[in-house]
Amino acid sequence: MLHHTPSDICWTVAASASQASDAEAIIAVTQGFLAALSAKSRIDFEKHCIRAGGMTLSPPSPTMLRFCTIGSFIEYMTTLKDDIDERIWDPEVKIHEAGNLAAVWAPFRAKINGVVDHVGVELFVLHKLNGEWKVTGLADSCRRPTEEEMGMD
Repeated sequence: MLHHTPSDICWTVAASASQASDAEAIIAVTQGFLAALSAKSRIDFEKHCIRAGGMTLSPPSPTMLRFCTIGSFIEYMTTLKDDIDERIWDPEVKIHEAGNLAAVWAPFRAKINGVVDHVGVELFVLHKLNGEWKVTGLADSCRRPTEEEMGMD
């Protein structure tokens, strides 16, 4: 399992060099996905995910769960005019021993037009396809931020 902070990477259990390399690549893909979200770039999304993958989004209450493909999410997000800045921290990476399936669980916060709009957790599902990690699924659960969380960077 990998815990990643902006300043360092530390392991909570022993991992092989291959797992360490994969974990770093997996974190890079999730960060790339979030960067594509901020850029609202179809091209950047295509580098990091599979459009046919699925998403389950749990917006703040009272809105119900939403289900869509990653492709339909991309098409919607690339039409938005709002400035979106979504960040994760302390991601936990799990890699299946066969090395072709991984998950990243991480707290996140989303700023819309510079204001913290919602916070929660995200779960990225990734598969290694043709030697590259790709996001093939994503789920989140979020809520409105507390006053303290409103000040998050």
